[in-house]
Amino acid sequence: MTKYIIRRLLQALPIMLGVTILSYGLISLAPGGPVEQLAFNNRMKPREREELRYKLGVSDPLPVQYLRWLLGDDWMRWDNDGDGEADGAILIDLHAPELLENGKPRIDESTGEIVRRAEALPPGDRYGILRGDFGNSFRYKRPAINVLVERLPATLELGLVSFLVGTILGILIGILAAINRGRLFDQLSRVFAVIVNSIPNFGLALVLLIIFGSVLKILPLGGRCKTTLDATCVPFPERLEYLVIPVIVLAAGAVAGYSRFMRASLLDVVSQDYIRTARSKGLHDRAVWMRHGIRNAMIPIATFIGPSITFLLGGAAVTETVLSWPGVGRSVVNAAVQRDHPVVMLVVVYVAIANILGYLLSDILYAVIDPRIRYD
Repeated sequence: MTKYIIRRLLQALPIMLGVTILSYGLISLAPGGPVEQLAFNNRMKPREREELRYKLGVSDPLPVQYLRWLLGDDWMRWDNDGDGEADGAILIDLHAPELLENGKPRIDESTGEIVRRAEALPPGDRYGILRGDFGNSFRYKRPAINVLVERLPATLELGLVSFLVGTILGILIGILAAINRGRLFDQLSRVFAVIVNSIPNFGLALVLLIIFGSVLKILPLGGRCKTTLDATCVPFPERLEYLVIPVIVLAAGAVAGYSRFMRASLLDVVSQDYIRTARSKGLHDRAVWMRHGIRNAMIPIATFIGPSITFLLGGAAVTETVLSWPGVGRSVVNAAVQRDHPVVMLVVVYVAIANILGYLLSDILYAVIDPRIRYD
């Protein structure tokens, strides 16, 4: 198993590289940009706009921007005069503000060539994502990874509770529906699954907010806790009412999905020959269902468990936005609207890693649930 896990992780490296290339290219080529978002003053001069582009690091060609984001820029510098300070660079930026004239590169009248940077360049201070540096947020003016870390606890809190509620209830309802096949409980569970699957998350969230928040006024209208001057939340047990609506919204789809899949899987298992043999030997129905049926029916469920880790770690963007939940999903939506590239790319890499680990967890669960499965 250890060799299999190491092999899968090594195979994920080129996948991660491809994800970063495609994501960085798409977000950089999207209409608009951080300069347009931050330079909201229409009277800003072209030179000032170019200075802002240079400060944000988006004035270089796209491949240079990607390499700097991936590898950093400290390796591009070297010491020319031996004084221990970096004063040279491999790449020379032709679009630095001090070398522009009317928004265009300045031309030397004597040579007719573009004026290049003559003064010493400062040492690079970016280390690249391979060394844990995702750059500074354009909007918050601080490391992007700090923005993610601040919002991760809220996402883990909501995701973990929703994951446990949806998984446990969905599997139990699926088991009961299979045992009571064709009866009232089975019919009601199928109707529930169809209704829930036909309602989008944001629609269900708005309905619950109107009923329980505006009309009955028994639950808060979004948020994670009461707003305080020090921006801290009370302990978890004292703010459970804030979790009710978000958990219902996120767990409802999981309950519907797990219940229908568990029902179908369990009914397929109990129709196998070894189940009929167990019954013919006089085993009680409870032993047949619990000992032989449910464990084998859980094997396909492992397919859902792994990808659920992505939901647990990555957050639910729509639900968090509608319910004003201060999590990772809501942050990436705001960052995308504001063209905050470092934050968006950090979340993309973060969710990609969560996806890889989630599917790896599914493969491990296969071997745990079914001893016949071996990867070595």
